Amino acid sequence: MVKTIFLDRDGVINEYLEQDYVKDFEEFRIIRGFGEFWEKHKDHYQFIVITNQAGINKGIVDLSFFVQLSKFLIQKFSIKAIYFCPHRPEENCPCRKPKNLLLRKAIQRFSVNLENSYFIGDSYTDLECSESLGIKFILVLTGKTKLEEAQSWQKKPFKIVKNLSELNLIN
Repeated sequence: MVKTIFLDRDGVINEYLEQDYVKDFEEFRIIRGFGEFWEKHKDHYQFIVITNQAGINKGIVDLSFFVQLSKFLIQKFSIKAIYFCPHRPEENCPCRKPKNLLLRKAIQRFSVNLENSYFIGDSYTDLECSESLGIKFILVLTGKTKLEEAQSWQKKPFKIVKNLSELNLIN
């Protein structure tokens, strides 16, 4: 069983674009602190991305660009896999977070040790997905959620950090 860090993409790895989608490499900017976090943890955890990407089915994000960007992330950060849901919320598919189909597939495929794994995201949707399978959720405030909003959530994250550079998950 392998210790794993599950990551949302937008707002966690790359800068979150308010009311928009990353449509090309010029709009894709790694969040300061992510590289440092990855460098510190890469020998202790496998990394898997679980991301909603409705911009694909909305016709805003080209699938071939998404695949290119995913390959770049896999190579640069030794990411085991990127699981994505291209569906819009109204399509009500089982793979779109907060539903956990993608997370369950990743857990099964990569022999994840749930007890020693984490899900890092920037939204309540990420928290609900993570908690549905008993994975500790860490909210990073570099994305769509502000601290004041998170404090009013019904469910609480395992931990809240301003930036991933301040997070140490090595036991």
